[in-house]
Amino acid sequence: METVGTKERKSDAPVSTLAAQIVQAAVRPDISVGELAQLAERDPAFCVRVLSVVNSPAYGLGRRVTDMKHAAGLLGIRGLRNIALSLSLSDMAPLGAAGEALLGISLRRASAARLIAETAGHQAPEEFFTAGLLLEFGILCRARVDLEGAAELARTPASTRIVRERAAGEAPHPTRGAEMARQWRLSDDVALAIERHHDPEPPPDPLGRVGWVAERVAAIFEGGDFSSSRIEALRALGVLGLKGEKAEAVFRDVPKRVEEAAAAFQRSVGSQMSLDQLVMDANASLVQLNQNYGDLVRTLEKLVIEKEGLAQSLKEANERLEKLAATDGLTGLYNRRAFMDALKRDLARAERAKTTVSLIMMDVDHFKNVNDTYGHQVGDEVLKGFSAGVLGSVREGDVPGRYGGEEFALLLPSTEVAQALIVAERIRSKIERTPFQGAQGPFQVTASFGVASVSGPGCVSAAEDLIRRADEALYAAKHQGRNRVVVGK
Repeated sequence: METVGTKERKSDAPVSTLAAQIVQAAVRPDISVGELAQLAERDPAFCVRVLSVVNSPAYGLGRRVTDMKHAAGLLGIRGLRNIALSLSLSDMAPLGAAGEALLGISLRRASAARLIAETAGHQAPEEFFTAGLLLEFGILCRARVDLEGAAELARTPASTRIVRERAAGEAPHPTRGAEMARQWRLSDDVALAIERHHDPEPPPDPLGRVGWVAERVAAIFEGGDFSSSRIEALRALGVLGLKGEKAEAVFRDVPKRVEEAAAAFQRSVGSQMSLDQLVMDANASLVQLNQNYGDLVRTLEKLVIEKEGLAQSLKEANERLEKLAATDGLTGLYNRRAFMDALKRDLARAERAKTTVSLIMMDVDHFKNVNDTYGHQVGDEVLKGFSAGVLGSVREGDVPGRYGGEEFALLLPSTEVAQALIVAERIRSKIERTPFQGAQGPFQVTASFGVASVSGPGCVSAAEDLIRRADEALYAAKHQGRNRVVVGK
């Protein structure tokens, strides 16, 4: 597959499909080494590449293997799966300069991880090689849709890659890589190693810790401020107890191991600069250049933080706008539209959960007389006081709303009619005892209440009927003398 504007092309090797099949088959609980070997033998080219890896200095098996069955027997299920996975990943980097850059950052972390694991005395160092190869999985996946963008990211200093991604509004490659690893059904410890290899502190598990350290060792060979990168890598190696000559040996051996790994995959990543060459290049002008670059990165980080802060402020502003759009301006309760939306939502939940929803309709008694006697401003204070009385009597999850004028509604999810009756009586009593201030002195108001409930199948379609029954009960309360609660039929 070609990418517009570039002459890069994907490798012609037909290994990817078969390698992916082996990776998937290896996680089956009933799979055997013999079955995996038979699957591999379907493609002679794939067998040749597996044997090339097994017999390479990079793999370090220590004995010559000449056929697939022998290799499978020595490697076991996990070993053969790791090689198939490694070949799949190497094939994701196309031939050419862009692919060379992508494969280079992947092999650098894989080689560093294996070296670190060997030096620290971990068993099965090839497991760490595979995990290290996957650390930049997110960038390799991006290359399939944006080769030049992925290659440009691979050519920038490792410490700045996430900042560049965030500045572009993209998901960081550790997040993308971990998601893809889970889609490939890789183990949780591998996915976590990918996800956390840029974290400020190392993960607790061995695979994650080695991957975290390998990221910092690889970074010293990838530009930026060499001195700072080397200090950070030494600190990271110290986390695993690798100090002094052991740490320096890891630095010295990484370039050679990268070239060996590339040869094992029958690819080239170019000549790798040694640690001594990097030290020689760290002269005064380069230090100044790196300092300027570091200042630029810090400025970019500041801009990213400001951008994210603005995005958070915009999100909060939108949330406030949504709340305003759903709220009655005078009382602070849900407006009628928002209340009806909540009613439909809770009725649907009640139908699924087979629970009861109750509704209380409320109306301030003789409210027109309040307005005529004391004025609309005092009338507004009565409505606000009434709303406060309702709010003070509800639970979290209950939905109080202003239904219109002086009429209010209260939605009570998971509430039987007997409980709703108690809530309505509590609000009625509170309103009756609340004093209001008018020009002629204090006065009191009362309110009437209608209660209805619905449960079981058909809740979703019962909204209008529930409101009708609660309204009828409210008007019955009015006709019976007001300042009372009536339960609807």
